[in-house]
Amino acid sequence: MKNEIHYSRILERLYNKVQQIDITDNDKIVIFSDFHLGNRGRKDDFLHNSELFIKVLREHYLEKGYKLILNGDIEDLYRFDISKIAESWSDLFDLFNEFNKKGNLFKIIGNHDYLLCKQRKPEVNKKILQGLKLKYKDNDIFIYHGHQISNFIETFNLLSLYLIKYIVTPLGIHNNTVSINSIKKFKTEIRAYNFSARKKIISIIGHTHRPLFESMSKIDALNMLIEKYLRLLHKTVNENKEFIIHKISLLRTEFNNLRKNGENYFLKKGIYGDELLVPCLFNSGAVIGKRGMTALEIKKGKIYLVYWFDSNKSKRYLNYDNVKSKQFKDTQYYKAILKKESLDYIFNRIKLLA
Repeated sequence: MKNEIHYSRILERLYNKVQQIDITDNDKIVIFSDFHLGNRGRKDDFLHNSELFIKVLREHYLEKGYKLILNGDIEDLYRFDISKIAESWSDLFDLFNEFNKKGNLFKIIGNHDYLLCKQRKPEVNKKILQGLKLKYKDNDIFIYHGHQISNFIETFNLLSLYLIKYIVTPLGIHNNTVSINSIKKFKTEIRAYNFSARKKIISIIGHTHRPLFESMSKIDALNMLIEKYLRLLHKTVNENKEFIIHKISLLRTEFNNLRKNGENYFLKKGIYGDELLVPCLFNSGAVIGKRGMTALEIKKGKIYLVYWFDSNKSKRYLNYDNVKSKQFKDTQYYKAILKKESLDYIFNRIKLLA
């Protein structure tokens, strides 16, 4: 109980001191987190999706006038020196500067790049933020990385730095593996959820590398969708039964695949408590996904969970009944909208359920 009070106070202080900007339905915003930029070598976690990310950022988000929010762990200072990172990814930092010149860059600190608070290099890090609040009508969207309410080692970064730089990195362990399989990271989501529900706000974090939409992971959402179709099947008496049975079969296959890939820990019921689930917590996932990268978009009064992928590496959503994918220009890249919802609807539910 003392721990929960402690973390709640940390978030309260952060919430009260971060910069606030007003947004309207005319604004277009994209939120990415967890790049873990390195030296462009084989131990650089970002390298895998770098071509996809840079092309999409330049030819889609920059061209269309999006505000770019980088929500922590952009540079991986646990493994690499900032000078080497800046030199290796100068093309990417130049692209960040294009957003910055338009007043459309907001860069938030994470645990892997926390030392930027002291170094402030390169140029885009001179206005590094601890977090950010978006004021939408009379509602708050609170954005922060999430390490502030994680375990002791991640909060006190010098210990983490030496642990990862001299033990984890030489063993060839990648950041995506560490984050996804770490059960301790799950506590971060619970603490963020409890604070967000109590304040009746939307919170957007990164850190855990696990995409969340309306407080639900993908496997939570699959559970609910399967239940929805089962109830619909019970009421259906015509030829539509076959279509519904086919849908349930596809969803069940995806559900089982997630379990096989190590997601079974997150099948736990009642993870936020026994009360009604409040749709207050979101997570942009990570840019360093094995098959692609996830992000959150806010535009036209809606919030979206999107997934960008290279069809040469993965065809997961090309022929997927429940998700529409659109080819990006004449490239091999595609964008899938995994979830979308009206901000007004979400905030109304938060106020009624929290």
